[in-house]
Amino acid sequence: MIYGYHLIICLLLIIFQTTLLAVGGTVHLYDLLAPFVVYLGVYHLPRRAIPVLVLGGLAMDGISGAVFGVHLTTYIWMYVGVRWAIQFLQVGNVILLPLLVTAGVVFESLVVAFSAVVLTAAPWPVESMFPVVSGQVWWGAVTGPCLMLIFIRGHRVVDRASRSFHAGKGALRTP
Repeated sequence: MIYGYHLIICLLLIIFQTTLLAVGGTVHLYDLLAPFVVYLGVYHLPRRAIPVLVLGGLAMDGISGAVFGVHLTTYIWMYVGVRWAIQFLQVGNVILLPLLVTAGVVFESLVVAFSAVVLTAAPWPVESMFPVVSGQVWWGAVTGPCLMLIFIRGHRVVDRASRSFHAGKGALRTP
C-alpha cells in the first residue's frame, strides 16, 4: 500500500510540474520531486525507496523532455547523499529538513543546468544560469519544507488506514 502511495505522489508531482507549472512564464520553478527524494532518503530504507525513485526518474525523464537519464541519475545520487548525511545529522532537527531540501534542489538544478550547457550546440554563457538556479533554490527553500510536511502527513494517513484495514482481518486475511 505504501508503494502505491509513493507512486501516486510521484505521478501527481510529475503531472503537476509538467502541465500546470509549464505555463508559468518567466518564473523558474524547481523540480518538485527533489523534496520527495529527500523525504524518501530521510524516512525510508532503500528497499522501499529505490523502486519508486527508478520509476519516478524514468517517468520524469520521459515526460519532461530533458536529456534521458539525467533525472534518474540525479534522484539516485540525491537519495544516496541524503542517506549519507543523516548518518551524521539528527533527523528530528527542525532546521535539518529545509537545509536538506535546499541542498537537494541546488544539486538537482546544477546537474540539469550543466547537462543543458554541455549538450547544447550553441555556446551558452554559464553566468546566464545564475538567475535561473538561484530562483529555483529560493522556491525550493520556501516551498520544499511545506511539501515535506504534506508527504509526512500523507504517509501517516496511509499507514493508519493500512493498519486499520489489516486489523479487521483474521489470520487467514478474511473478515
